[in-house]
Amino acid sequence: MKAWQADLAIVGAAAIWGLSFIFTRWGLEASPPATFLLCRFLVALAASAALFWKSLRGLPWKTARKGLILGFLMGAGYLLQNYSVNFTEVSRAAFIAALTLPAIPLVSFVLFREKVKGYNLLGVALALAGLYLLINPTFGGVKSGDVIALLSVPMWALYLIYMNRFTEGDDDPLLTRRLLVLQFAGAVPLVLIAAVAFESGLLPPLHPDLAKPFEPNAHFWIGLAFCAFLASIGIVFIQTACQKYTTPVQAMLCFQFEPITATVFAWPILGEAVGIMAALGAAVIILGVLTSELGGILSAKKEGSV
Repeated sequence: MKAWQADLAIVGAAAIWGLSFIFTRWGLEASPPATFLLCRFLVALAASAALFWKSLRGLPWKTARKGLILGFLMGAGYLLQNYSVNFTEVSRAAFIAALTLPAIPLVSFVLFREKVKGYNLLGVALALAGLYLLINPTFGGVKSGDVIALLSVPMWALYLIYMNRFTEGDDDPLLTRRLLVLQFAGAVPLVLIAAVAFESGLLPPLHPDLAKPFEPNAHFWIGLAFCAFLASIGIVFIQTACQKYTTPVQAMLCFQFEPITATVFAWPILGEAVGIMAALGAAVIILGVLTSELGGILSAKKEGSV
């Protein structure tokens, strides 16, 4: 697979991910956040295991460890994302998730001491300025869901970094199938703990919405089907199969179609209108993302011409 084909596939996955914010909101109408996510991952795990159970024969521990690590990071990212969508607008949560791209170089520096370039720092500065505008310059518009969405950013950055490291240079489709199943297996325990601890009555609920009864309706089943199959199995398969042909930053650039898709469809489906200041903040976030990515491309071309 060529890099542009991988990028095109990731763009398609990004559009599905953007729509998943809307279907998640539908699911949360009748379910607490972690409970809905647990149903989503259990369905995805059962379906992927049924499809690829033969691929799990003779599974090496090294591969199992990689899949479980990715699954934990994915589970943490989605768990925080589900909670955020419960307490803020879909469009805001989606654009805050876009901060993952400029966060990747910073996380790579902390973990692996990879040098942070000047264009990366400029991209981070622009993205943070956009976030400031998105949530309201006076900070009077900050919502708890915005903060939770921000906490998911390092989880997604780590997920993309390790996905690239675990799959780079390995074209074996067997690895893709194994990691697909293992990621859902790694995500389920974390989400189960959250559902039992915060939504079963075992502990006092952190918020009244977390104590809502589990009452599945038509929107719940539609949201679950979309999120479990297209937004879970589909997206994870595309990421696992295609990201080895690109870079974490390039992949996250393609994923900028995710907040755009979420915002475009949130207005007619959920009635979420985006104000002028929020739209300006979203545009500045995307500008920061593009600055970080295009700076790297131009720098690589310059070095190659020397």
